[in-house]
Formats: sequence, C-alpha cells, structure tokens
Amino acid sequence: DELVFSIKDASGKVVKKVIKEGKKGVQRFHWNLRYTLQNPINLNKPSFYNPWASKDEGTLVAPGTYTVEMALLRDGVLQSLTGPVSFEVRALKNVEMPAENRTEKVAFQKAVAKVQADFGVSQRLMSESRNKLKYIKAAVKRSELPLGNLMASVKSIEDQLDQVQLSMFGDPVKRRLDMGQPLSPASRLGSIGWEQKYSTATPTQTHRDSYAIAKDAVMEIKSKLERIFNQDLKSLEQKLIDSGAPYTPGRGYDNKD
Repeated sequence: DELVFSIKDASGKVVKKVIKEGKKGVQRFHWNLRYTLQNPINLNKPSFYNPWASKDEGTLVAPGTYTVEMALLRDGVLQSLTGPVSFEVRALKNVEMPAENRTEKVAFQKAVAKVQADFGVSQRLMSESRNKLKYIKAAVKRSELPLGNLMASVKSIEDQLDQVQLSMFGDPVKRRLDMGQPLSPASRLGSIGWEQKYSTATPTQTHRDSYAIAKDAVMEIKSKLERIFNQDLKSLEQKLIDSGAPYTPGRGYDNKD
C-alpha cells in the first residue's frame, strides 16, 4: 500500500505528487515547495555519493494558495482518504533582490526547465540511436542483402548523428585547444539552469536572450533526431527484417516461418 499526497495550485493543477509507504503510526513529511523535474526517466542510481551531483528537484513554486489531499493506492486502485486542505505559500522577506513579479519569474524558470527536458530527450535519442546502430552494423554483416547498400545507409545515419552532436555540444577539438566557437545549447542551458534554479531575482536580459537562442537550437536538434530515430533507423530496420537478418534490439520481429 502507498499513500499519495497530491498538491495542487489555485487553478486545480497538480504541481507535486508525494508518494509514501503506507504504514501504522503518526507520520509526516515536508514539501520543499518545488515542482517535479520533467526530465527523461532515469532509474539508474550512482554507486557512490556525489556531493556535487544535481538534485532531482524543479524550481520553486510561486507564492499563493495551494491544496493537498491524500489517497490510498492499493492494487492499482486509488481511493480518496481526505478532501483537499488549503494552505498558503508566502515568500520570505530575507532576499536581497526579490523579483518584482514572482509569477513571471517562475514561468520563466519553468520554461527553461522545459527546454532542458527537451535537450535531455535529444540526448536519449542520440544515445539510443547510436546503440541501435552498433547492433545494426553487426546484423548487416550477416544479412543476405548486398553489403554495400546497407552499410551506406548506416554510414549516412552515423554522419548525421555526428553533425547533430556537434550542434549540441560544440567541437571537442576546438574546446581542447581553447579555440573560440559559438556557445552550444548545452553550455547555454547549463549556465541558465544553474543560475536560475535557486534564484529568486528577476531573470536578466542576458538569461532571456540566451534562453531564446537555446530554445530555437534545441527544437531544431530534437526535430532532426526524431526524424533519424523514427524514420531513417526504422527504414533501415525494416530492410533488415525483410532480409531475414538477425534480430536487433527494439526493431520488431517478423517470423516468416
């Protein structure tokens, strides 16, 4: 059994779900007044404690009225236990440069977090595409189709991925040689995200401009990777299926026997 605490804003939108083990006794928990990150799911846990690792938490919510309600999750069925109880979130008056409009400030931080999540999706698509290609290259060598055509398709996809990776992170050779190059989306988002996540000040114009540049770049990158993953790789995988090539992870299987 699990207890599910749903925290909602004044409009009724869920801003946080806290799930606790259902057990006897008086229990309590504290909400850190932050949204939940919407980054790609990663179930891997580090084998050691890293004090400098980023925390799995979103930006602070805006001051205002919120509600919390409790339900019991048992065998996949959610049963309400208490109705919504309202409470107020107030901004402390101990900040040096408080944002003039806290709602706009939070909206900007959430927009940055959304682009960071999209960049995370792009990283996953890049990683999964390259992983698929490793298996596809091995299967191509065993396929009964002509090697040249299939390997040409593989090389074309690899070249596209290399170009997209350059646009994501910049040129590693230039970086090692301290040669100047435009800021990459990864660099821009890393700076904005770190400087904004724990700030209560109004976003600077530099942050807003850098966010706009990064957003446009990430949308283009994500679109290219989605096309490679959903079209180019799928087309190549279908050729492998049609040729009866050995199975590769994630492509599907056609048993012709």
